Amino acid sequence: MKILQKTSFVILFGLAASFIRGQDQPPVVTGTGDQVYCPGASVSIANSISITDPDDTTTTAVYIQISGGYSNGEDLLTLTGSHPNISSTWEPVQGELTLLGPATYIEFEAAILATEFSSNSASPSGTKQFSITVGEANFLPNTGHYYEFVSDPGISWTAAETAASGRTYFGLQGYLVTLTTQEEADFSGAQASGFGWIGATDLAVEGEWRWVTGPEAGIQFWQGRSNGTELTYANWNGGEPNNVGGGGEDYAHIAAASVIRGGAPIGAWNDLPNAGGGGAYASQGYVVEYGGMPGDPTLNITATTAMSLSLCPIITNRRITHRIKRN
Repeated sequence: MKILQKTSFVILFGLAASFIRGQDQPPVVTGTGDQVYCPGASVSIANSISITDPDDTTTTAVYIQISGGYSNGEDLLTLTGSHPNISSTWEPVQGELTLLGPATYIEFEAAILATEFSSNSASPSGTKQFSITVGEANFLPNTGHYYEFVSDPGISWTAAETAASGRTYFGLQGYLVTLTTQEEADFSGAQASGFGWIGATDLAVEGEWRWVTGPEAGIQFWQGRSNGTELTYANWNGGEPNNVGGGGEDYAHIAAASVIRGGAPIGAWNDLPNAGGGGAYASQGYVVEYGGMPGDPTLNITATTAMSLSLCPIITNRRITHRIKRN
């Protein structure tokens, strides 16, 4: 698995029902911060934050996610201080802190400034990046796209492809996710709420695995079965794809953690028939990606700040002798 140097924190604001019906306008989020983190510390993720909205002053929830290079079991986000109208819940698999209202934007701004990052690593390093955005989908700064796992146990690949293409996010067109880097695969696999379909198939020509959704539609990324050739980027589980079964397996799926093998990372892929498999191979839903499609609007719903992790050597108190000249 690729070792990431940056970790992204996505701060996401819950959508009011009126926006879901297309009656609301998105807020604009701006923020600043360039922090330094030392071992054992707890540091605010932002120095300043501003949320402006042309037609709303309140929202229902804020989601703060560590969305790139997250280290489960080491990294932690915590809401500090007193916030009478806001409660918090930490979800360690996704690396996500949920701030629950409803509350005013001003109250959420205060809560964001009071949200702190900490790590139990004795030797932290690299850079953490905090992305502040609106809505429940998770934002990956390096792609500028949004990702959402949709729970729908038992759904077929074809039904999932249709459902994904029917979803929108602040006007961005949805599609079954296309994963073209290890960072993107880790984000949509290891930190997803479940495991499910992605936008790849070899239905047209056996062994020619192509992305068939989103901006990458038509691009072949793999040739052959498990001992085949990687043409761009692939993240197959150990021994996959294998096209087992009488009817074959022509659709790509993020595998459950319990069936990962061969040294593959959590979130690796498996090939399955359209209806999915049984037991641990049954589909639990699908992953939708938003961004990069023709006609997508330009949004200003994301602000980013940064935090450098350092060993921060501490100079301890030392005795200083002053020489006094006598006349």
